[in-house]
Amino acid sequence: MQIKSYWRSFVSILFPPLCVSCENVLLYQEEFVCTACRYHFPLNDHYRFLQNELTQRLVGKAPVYTGAAYLSFSKSSSVQTIIHKLKYRDDCHIGRYLGKCFGMELLISPFYADIDVVVPLPLHQQKKRIRRYNQSEYIAEGIAEGMSLPVNQVDFIRTINTETQTKKSRMERYDNVENAFSCVTPSAFENKHVLLVDDVFTTGATIASAAQTLIEQCNCKVSIAVLAIA
Repeated sequence: MQIKSYWRSFVSILFPPLCVSCENVLLYQEEFVCTACRYHFPLNDHYRFLQNELTQRLVGKAPVYTGAAYLSFSKSSSVQTIIHKLKYRDDCHIGRYLGKCFGMELLISPFYADIDVVVPLPLHQQKKRIRRYNQSEYIAEGIAEGMSLPVNQVDFIRTINTETQTKKSRMERYDNVENAFSCVTPSAFENKHVLLVDDVFTTGATIASAAQTLIEQCNCKVSIAVLAIA
């Protein structure tokens, strides 16, 4: 163990860890994000309220119990930099780290006290083979660790390989993800409170479709947790 500790110290001298946001060298006891960037994080307090900005934007789209976003997303911001690294550079560590921070906040909220299982928004298998990872799984793993809950990545799947939502209109996004999900084993979620996790909430079309499927097929209660809201 002592040899490993010496080796890690030696490596950190040659290749010092950098902040995932500003890319400055992290100081002693800083982890993934430097103190300055964390201080300026646009944190949300959604978890303190049953109804909030995120849940209001889902009204009429899916009957979720509650929902929360950890951060606010804006272009050319530190949050955009972090999300880009998580989504396109397979930076699993930052996903799990921020997920754990988020999970520890949710843990103190009475609205998430009866969560039974954490479920990441699934990617279609074909898309996952190409990308090789699902960033929502990293976030879900971190949230589950922070809340000391199990995470289920196998019983809820994406059955349709939908086109990217990026350049679609609001209505096209909803049409694109209609009936795109399915529960492999409905009994895995039946009568449970499921926390459905994704990276970024924009129109809410995708996660609303996923939540609706879980509710209809599994007779469960669904709440939502996203790393950032745009």
